[in-house]
Amino acid sequence: MGLTAYLAFEPDDSDTARIVAAELEQHGWTVLRSSPEHRVQDKLGVLVQAVGGSAAVIVLASPAARESVWVQREVAAALNNGRAVIVVQTTDIGADHWLRQTLDAASFIDIRQGAQSEALARIVERARSASGRGRVIAMLNIKGGVGKTVLAANLFAAAHLADKRAISFIDLDPQHNLTQYFLSPGERHRIRDRNHTLYGILNARGEHSTPEANFGAISIPLNRARGNKGPNFELVAGDERLFEFTLDTRPDRDKAEAFTRFRALIAALRARSDAVIIDSNPCATFLTRLAITTADHIVAPVRPERYSLTGLNMLEHVVREVRGRPLRSDEFSVLLNGVNDRTRSGETGDADALTRAEIQNAPFFGGALLPDEVPYSAVLRSAPTERFATNPINVTAMMRVGGRPAKEALARAAAAILRRAST
Repeated sequence: MGLTAYLAFEPDDSDTARIVAAELEQHGWTVLRSSPEHRVQDKLGVLVQAVGGSAAVIVLASPAARESVWVQREVAAALNNGRAVIVVQTTDIGADHWLRQTLDAASFIDIRQGAQSEALARIVERARSASGRGRVIAMLNIKGGVGKTVLAANLFAAAHLADKRAISFIDLDPQHNLTQYFLSPGERHRIRDRNHTLYGILNARGEHSTPEANFGAISIPLNRARGNKGPNFELVAGDERLFEFTLDTRPDRDKAEAFTRFRALIAALRARSDAVIIDSNPCATFLTRLAITTADHIVAPVRPERYSLTGLNMLEHVVREVRGRPLRSDEFSVLLNGVNDRTRSGETGDADALTRAEIQNAPFFGGALLPDEVPYSAVLRSAPTERFATNPINVTAMMRVGGRPAKEALARAAAAILRRAST
């Protein structure tokens, strides 16, 4: 994305737009301004591509913008593509304004008294924070059974232990397998009773709602080694009640508030982590949309087996529908998981080679296939047996009994993913 910002405004606000753009350009930013070429009804893809290729979208909130269909589309494109939205308030914004109903009004930058230097500096700083934040990586495949959850836990445990990376997990799957992988039943029940799960984040109201002021404090530390002062390794736990958000029964207001609150959680975790890892449900639901719209990078694990490409094609289609544009190859990685599986009767390496060749020959996915692969390991195929470990990171293959080749492969693959996510 580089240092590119998209400036959304109406022609009545051109003078203010020039001042804001000049300040950003003085600090090394390339500024794309709203223009007639972006606002063509039958070429909405041009607008979505411009917004999606920017690190931040800056919106001038004025009376003209309030009535503008195009500014609303620019904001929607930003949110669907996981881009930071910085609202610059040029006038009073009432409680019924669509921006207040979509975004956190407490974060708006006020220039109602004019574009003073202090306010302009805040715009630049907010944009810089957006471009320098930790990456959000969604582990996602519409096809189930690919080892997504266990692989996520072990890949990023490798990044934490081998490369000292700060990692935050979000368990977005109603089955909450990642939470069960790391935490004992007793601990899961305790954090659920305190509303310290993702369910409390997504609910804006009611007894199960978590106050937004507590978002940064509900993560469970997973590396509890005595005297550990290293980078964080933490989990925002899920629970089975998330299934309510997979059904088409929630009012639009609930979904809009869940989006806003989920983005606030992401912002809190980005600020303290090298990577925020979202473990997603293996289907296309409202929860999948949350993952796709906040992810900088998507990782699709694939096992060597028939129909692997079908799952990838479905995933690419879902992402295209959500973001309103084609997925770029640098936003996506395909990771082959479970190669060299000698337990497969009569196949040995055939399935590995056939799956690899099928993906490499696909026009889009060939460029996203990682050269680093994860070998088959019984440890990676099994659930941890010790549910009451004092230090939950001990349940990962990186800490349990496992072959050195598997551990080294996990570390290499994690490093490759983080490199691609940072481009």
